[in-house]
Amino acid sequence: MRTVDCVVVGGGPAGLATARTAARAGAEVVVVDENAQLGGQYYRQLPPTFRTPVSARAGKETVEGRGLIDEVRALGVETKLDTVAWAVFDGRTLAVTSGGSTERLEAKTLVLAPGAYDRPVPFPGWTLPGVLTAGGAQNLMKAYRVLPGRRVLIAGSGPLLLVVAHYLLEGGARVLAVCEAAPMRGLWRYGLRMLPHLNFVQQGYRYRQELRDAGVPLLTGHIIRQALGTTEVTRAVVAECDRTWRPVVGTERSFDIDALVVGYGFVPSVELSCLAGAEQRYRPDVDAWLPARTPELETTVPGVFVVGDGAGVAGSAVALEEGAMAGLAVAHRLGRLTEGEYVGRRARARGRLRHLAGFRAVMDEIYRVGPGLYRLAGDQTTLCRCEEVTVGEARAAIAEGARELNEVKAWTRIGMGRCQGRFCGPTLAHLVAQATGRSVAESGVFTSRPPTKPVPLGALADEMG
Repeated sequence: MRTVDCVVVGGGPAGLATARTAARAGAEVVVVDENAQLGGQYYRQLPPTFRTPVSARAGKETVEGRGLIDEVRALGVETKLDTVAWAVFDGRTLAVTSGGSTERLEAKTLVLAPGAYDRPVPFPGWTLPGVLTAGGAQNLMKAYRVLPGRRVLIAGSGPLLLVVAHYLLEGGARVLAVCEAAPMRGLWRYGLRMLPHLNFVQQGYRYRQELRDAGVPLLTGHIIRQALGTTEVTRAVVAECDRTWRPVVGTERSFDIDALVVGYGFVPSVELSCLAGAEQRYRPDVDAWLPARTPELETTVPGVFVVGDGAGVAGSAVALEEGAMAGLAVAHRLGRLTEGEYVGRRARARGRLRHLAGFRAVMDEIYRVGPGLYRLAGDQTTLCRCEEVTVGEARAAIAEGARELNEVKAWTRIGMGRCQGRFCGPTLAHLVAQATGRSVAESGVFTSRPPTKPVPLGALADEMG
């Protein structure tokens, strides 16, 4: 087993910013990422063998990310790519697998920057080919220059919908409509709170103007009802919804499509922080479990930090600042920064984060998830894709006495598949809460167990042998 000053899991904005700051101070840093290239979802880079026409211009995020990646590499940071971090033992010992072989890294400090994944929303037809998450569609277009379809409907909630529409229009697709579940009424009330964040407001305005110029309707207060098709999606039905995101009967309208992009926000990836033993707390305002953190972004496990969207989805600007702040804490913990240097730089980082927190708070209020989102699926709708468990089967287990997620899991095998409950867990928690009259927090979460992600059997045998 190898001992390292700092191990960073995740090569997106938060992880890269952590590595840069800690390495600048002289710490030995290893970055582990399961992708073939650094950058994460936001800084997604084209594959090295991919060739684009000279006329094709790289996006702003790609260029910005390339600069950060080059800087991290120039600092001598070791990168382990195509490497899955699948367990944390004894607080800070990380198990990783690459190419079928397993290694353990004993971290003096461990920084988790695992990011987040698209919030899964079961509805009739959501398993049809051609139905994609917003993150999946964005990845196709940013990393491979592949359109998910030519006639596309976008449904969901949050600023990412406008970004995805931008990429689709830029790629030549026809966007039939953008259906935003939030009502978007009374935005004037946020005027004073948004004044310090005019750069973000202007960016959003530019995306909205792009939709208007392209003749794309923005249907606020609308939610997805179902996707239709036989071998692939060919039609989608949306409806008006009330403030709780419940569909209004009689307001349905359909679109003939060849792709449906669905994005109702994101869920932080907390599996590794759970395995490290960090305390998790449920926040109803963002409908997610988040690791408890100190002002230094340290969890309840000494020496284990969580930064970026894995600690609460707040965007790339926050991820960069949190990564820098965690890098300072790591350098100070390792004795690479004096107390005076650390206190001064930490204060500046905290000030920037406080400024950004104001914008994030407004976004969370405007796009707060409505409970009606978890009532879209019928009993015949597949809830657990991996084990092919329906909503009706889950409800039957609850009716027979299951009172929290792990009990439903034991009775139905829901959550036991390849995704380890990431796709079914959030909805199941709401189903349990609705049926039992308890809170979502009281419904519990699936117990995280290693491996948190699929690894070859040979790698596990190597670990045990």
